[in-house]
Amino acid sequence: MPLSEHEQKMLDEMERQLFADDPRLARAFSPTGAPRRNGRRIAIGLGAVVLGLLVLVLAVALPAVWLGVIAFIGMLVGAVYAVTAPAVKEGSEDAPGSGGTGGPGGPGGSAPTAPPGGGDFMKRMEERWEKRSGDDSRF
Repeated sequence: MPLSEHEQKMLDEMERQLFADDPRLARAFSPTGAPRRNGRRIAIGLGAVVLGLLVLVLAVALPAVWLGVIAFIGMLVGAVYAVTAPAVKEGSEDAPGSGGTGGPGGPGGSAPTAPPGGGDFMKRMEERWEKRSGDDSRF
């Protein structure tokens, strides 16, 4: 069921408010922030799976259970490596909390910054909640 014009305007306003209030959260849920597949990473992972499969066949041909276990673990590690995205380093521009200049929450913006050492996620959320609820107490 399509949204009415009024509902669409309200949704657009809520989206703009989200980007203004918490640009990091908005970037985390934006569809452009989805991890891309790295072809080299997939090729290495699939190579490890194929190599593990060959070693597993060899382990069955030879009565070597320990070699079969190692081959299976190698196949599992290769598959996990192929399907997972690499971790984003803290110092890069794409990392959350890196202080990049992307959006209204850049340097000098109104977005709260994480304490040194990463901080605790729940503590930051509680601080934001208290800050926002403190603003409502004047009504």
